[in-house]
Amino acid sequence: MKKMMKMILAALLIGFTVFFANADVVRAEEPAANPTAVVYPDGFDPVYYANKYADVKAVFGTDAQLLYNHYLLFGKAEKRFKNLAEEQAAAPSAPVQAAAPAVPAAPAVPAIDTSVLGKTYIDVNITTQTLTYIVDGKVALASPVVTGNRGKSTPIGIYPITNMVAGTKLVGPTWNVWVDRWMRLGDTHCGLHDASWRGAFGGNVYMTNGSHGCVNLPHDVAIVLYSMIVPGTLVNIHF
Repeated sequence: MKKMMKMILAALLIGFTVFFANADVVRAEEPAANPTAVVYPDGFDPVYYANKYADVKAVFGTDAQLLYNHYLLFGKAEKRFKNLAEEQAAAPSAPVQAAAPAVPAAPAVPAIDTSVLGKTYIDVNITTQTLTYIVDGKVALASPVVTGNRGKSTPIGIYPITNMVAGTKLVGPTWNVWVDRWMRLGDTHCGLHDASWRGAFGGNVYMTNGSHGCVNLPHDVAIVLYSMIVPGTLVNIHF
């Protein structure tokens, strides 16, 4: 009985040896002394494998066949790379940098043909925050003003005074005010008018406390200007 058991164990050992020698371990077609000369059908690179994985090299050295056997039996399961190309293919691509948002261009200032103004007109300069009434080529009235700014810009261009009202209420989303003199600019919703609620005009007031687009005038200036002009008087608004 013991002799029979020994024979069975010997047969099993021989079987396992043959299985592991021939099952998954693929031999190089022509083993060479130089590992770099060994060609494997799946592209395995023993030199890369040894240099990449120091723990494997410490145990198996640089023997190409031993390194290949390790890759087949353990390396694949451990997600190890067989060559440099495989490693590079698995590397995450560099994140694509989003393009910086384009800065919107400043609105183009419309070209103004000042030849239509003649010698009598109202000039509003947004840069200097001034209004000048010119009659026959001479300054008849000048005053600091407050215009709109930052999304509530005063319209640029040449506009005729289309409506003149001595006393009216201006009503909007955030305002409800009385003005003694209203002079509308063309077909816009803006106009020249007094702003008695203001304590200062000109300078940089408009940059932090501008109008909603109208040209705000000191009360006495609005009264005088109203008395000097007529509907149809041109107003040149520019920077």
